Amino acid sequence: LADNNNGKGLRVLETHCGDAQAAARVLPAASVESYTACDFSSGMLDVARARLGDKATAVVADSTSLPFTGGSFDRYMSNMGCCCVADLDAKLREAHRVLAEGGLAAMSMRIEGGEGDTAFRAVGEALQPFGFPPGPDREGLRLGKDLPALRAKLEGMGFKEPVAWRTWVTLPIHDQDSFVKFATGQPPVAKFLSGLDEAKKEEALKAIREKAAAVLDAGAAQISVAAFVAKR
Repeated sequence: LADNNNGKGLRVLETHCGDAQAAARVLPAASVESYTACDFSSGMLDVARARLGDKATAVVADSTSLPFTGGSFDRYMSNMGCCCVADLDAKLREAHRVLAEGGLAAMSMRIEGGEGDTAFRAVGEALQPFGFPPGPDREGLRLGKDLPALRAKLEGMGFKEPVAWRTWVTLPIHDQDSFVKFATGQPPVAKFLSGLDEAKKEEALKAIREKAAAVLDAGAAQISVAAFVAKR
């Protein structure tokens, strides 16, 4: 967004914007002419609208079938959105379609079981003895392990000059209570816990707290992430 687009304001689209914390931190920006924040959850969009006010337009939309004409945006962003869709190809095709020629796409995805992931791995290990199922087998949760394959997929979708890398995101978690709040805030975990009887639920929460202590004693709660930037 620091690029001034040759003196013309940038038309920015963010999908999977969630509660718009990221957008709220960068807006208003001198280089941005318009900012459209999308999410498939109307509840999240209500929070986003309240947070952004008139700094952006919030739209309920599925990133695999966007309600915008082709070439409508100069920048496309999706923070941790690629791992949330069942059809990654459709998401990438739509990103390519709505970008103007020369536009840039920037996206990231969580890597399931990726090197350095201490947060999601700990939650899974804590709950597995209680019958917690493995995570979904979505391409967006696996592809970040193979960066050449990720770059090849982007090129196959028509993107140019893709740059992809792996990194880690350290979560702002510094005590067991915060870790438990993070874990139980994940929809699959919340759904699983709601199906346990009270005694088993208490045992499961205790197991999460014990794992949290081990994670924090060893360093930090973090997730493994792949990110990329590519040109239309």
